[in-house]
Amino acid sequence: MSQLASESESDITYAQFKALANSMPNLAWMAHPDGWVFWYNDRWYEYTGTTPEQMAGWGWQSVHHPDVLPKMLERWTHAIQHGEFFQMIFPLRGADGLYRPFLTRIEPLRENGAVVGWFGTNTDVTEQERDRERLQLLIHELNHRVKNTLATVHSIALHSLRELKQNSVELFENRLLALAAVHDVLTRENWTKAQVFELVQTAIAPAGRENFDVSGPQVDVSPRTASALAMTLHELCTNAVRHGSLSAPSGRVAVEWSIDAEGRTPKLHLVWREYDGSPISPPSVKGFGMRLIEKTLASEAGARVAVEFRPEGLRCTMDIPLAADVLK
Repeated sequence: MSQLASESESDITYAQFKALANSMPNLAWMAHPDGWVFWYNDRWYEYTGTTPEQMAGWGWQSVHHPDVLPKMLERWTHAIQHGEFFQMIFPLRGADGLYRPFLTRIEPLRENGAVVGWFGTNTDVTEQERDRERLQLLIHELNHRVKNTLATVHSIALHSLRELKQNSVELFENRLLALAAVHDVLTRENWTKAQVFELVQTAIAPAGRENFDVSGPQVDVSPRTASALAMTLHELCTNAVRHGSLSAPSGRVAVEWSIDAEGRTPKLHLVWREYDGSPISPPSVKGFGMRLIEKTLASEAGARVAVEFRPEGLRCTMDIPLAADVLK
């Protein structure tokens, strides 16, 4: 403010400044060159529930988190000594007793190169910090899922291409497509859950849904269970087309499921039942597809899987533990 300004002009200018400072969404304050705070805007007192007498000088330390205060004081003291701009995120206690993160920025006020004071603002960044934490969590989750997916692809490739038969590449490609299809289902649900009905419909589509009898209640499964169930259904479908009931014109498959809530852990009871096809018998050697059917859900979801080679057709029974947060 110019020293030549009249007293009335000075009053008007201060009144305007005060109105501006109190209308800011930020907490704001001013300090002497040595860091002694002599003024706060109304937002500061509203948020902290303190009084000017409590906050004068270095009283602001009482609303800082004790675990973070030493680090903040170290950096603030350094800024004062060197006349440097200060910026840091740290928690401040509100009138309700809760700590929230604030982005604090402190600018040195200079005249002829010398620091004559400090002007500071504190901006509530609670939502931004929550978004950052959520994003970090999503990054870790994505990294975990990518690693799991790569491990699955590695296993599929290892077993599909171990003996390069005429259809090895086709089998490998179809298994990857099945894995991609369940990822599409999970992506639509933001990787929180997947409906069993949709997983079944996706798996049986290549074999012709008109050849299936599908029934069961609406129930969701977790992403991990969904991936394992989708791969199991894909292998069952492939096996039915190549060797099972769907290799005959009249053959059909029934896919039925229900929820068993009698035990300590609710379970999805799902039955794959082939009928009206050619008579079958157990294979002399179990291929990768059959091992995948028997072991994928067991290892990934803690399920019990039983495969029976009945004369009328293959029957696969699955009892899959359900997470409480995806039950409907």
